[in-house]
Amino acid sequence: MKAEMASETQKQIEQMTEAFRKKLKELYEWSNAGEVEKSPTAVEIENEISAWIHQIGNDTQKMVLEKMDQRRAKGKKKCPKCGEKVYWKRYEVRNYITTLGEMKLERAYYYHAACHCGWIPLDEQLGLGASELSERVQEMVSYLGAFMPFEQAKTYLSKYCGVEISHDTVNNTTIAIGRALKEKQEQAVQQAWATGLLPDCAVTSPPQRLYVSADGIKHLLPDGSGKEIRVAAIYETKERQNRRGETEIHAVRITYVAHSDSEQLARAAYLIARQRGVQAAEQIVVLGDGAIWIWNRIAILFPRQKTTEIVDFYHASEYIWDVANSVWGRETPAAQDWGVQFCHDLKHKGPAPVLKALRKLSSSSPSVFEPVTSAITYFDNQGQRMDYPSYIERGFQIGSGSAESAVNQVVGVRMNQTGMRWNANRAEAVAHVRAAILSNRWDDFWSSFSPSLRHYNHSSLPTAA
Repeated sequence: MKAEMASETQKQIEQMTEAFRKKLKELYEWSNAGEVEKSPTAVEIENEISAWIHQIGNDTQKMVLEKMDQRRAKGKKKCPKCGEKVYWKRYEVRNYITTLGEMKLERAYYYHAACHCGWIPLDEQLGLGASELSERVQEMVSYLGAFMPFEQAKTYLSKYCGVEISHDTVNNTTIAIGRALKEKQEQAVQQAWATGLLPDCAVTSPPQRLYVSADGIKHLLPDGSGKEIRVAAIYETKERQNRRGETEIHAVRITYVAHSDSEQLARAAYLIARQRGVQAAEQIVVLGDGAIWIWNRIAILFPRQKTTEIVDFYHASEYIWDVANSVWGRETPAAQDWGVQFCHDLKHKGPAPVLKALRKLSSSSPSVFEPVTSAITYFDNQGQRMDYPSYIERGFQIGSGSAESAVNQVVGVRMNQTGMRWNANRAEAVAHVRAAILSNRWDDFWSSFSPSLRHYNHSSLPTAA
């Protein structure tokens, strides 16, 4: 049965309606001042109406939220711990910042002395967490904080959204959401490995070929040392014609995951691959720069008979160019000729001719250049993953820079800006926010997000006036 609207509430609505009509008339008269006074510009009219609507929204939201707590001054509420009903203690005021503005929200506070339990039913009913920011504002803040320096995000929110918060609030909110994303990812991994219940395919058309590329990138710590964050990209590919009419293979439908721990990263990537339909895929390609953890953490999770391990071609070619520049001098014609020749041989003949040339350089030089020794070791260890002629013939992507692009997209472009130093845990939290946004998993996270509740210390609360 619909409750009858209180006369006080009805009166407040009528007052707000009358104020609305009055303001609307004032706006009309102001914007049609005629030739006697200077008429406002379109921008001035837009700004005036925007500010007015913002204020209306704030006033309306405050009224609606507070009226939801109509029974705060009478009756009892059950204690969350023991179920015994107790009377309310007093009104408590909290600062609440929404997209419609900042307000002081008054709610009824209950306390059960026997259980030492204090709670505010309206907060629980509305899903208000410990933060003074609404969920919508937390989403906005963390999104911006993931893509721009916190001070810039603060300025943007003030100028374009009318949300006035501090640099520290932007910082702490972004980090808190990143940690929530990391915790959700780790819980999914822990549950899957503890129970053996792996996710089923969540797409209608599983890909015939699925790629998993991985790489690591360092950011600077406050003391100037580096800390690595690892990123995996799970994706499919699509052939496209470039302007020269050549066929290029591009990564599409990319999902990113990040973590500082290689085992956690590998398992999280595997769960994503399961959701993408890897169990039905005919071919799985694991692509990386040759780091051992990529092969013994990620590649090992997939069926060996369907999995091809490939060293990113452009990373392998860097070793060739390091040798060319060290032996013949950077950017000299001789270095250019040697580098071009053996990059071409690597791509079309495989690693054998490159290794032969490297060993020849090593034996002919009285003092072996370090890049030559490093390259020999690298091609010896990774040669079985460099059958590029075969990979090209089978239509595999051999290295468009997907792995390097992943770490730059998720970590590099945000954390490695000039002069930036990061606490390791905070940097990783931001990486989780960026990974979720860039993978189109952001809305899914917020649809199930539950903010942590505020805890109340009864003895520290002021007595009612």
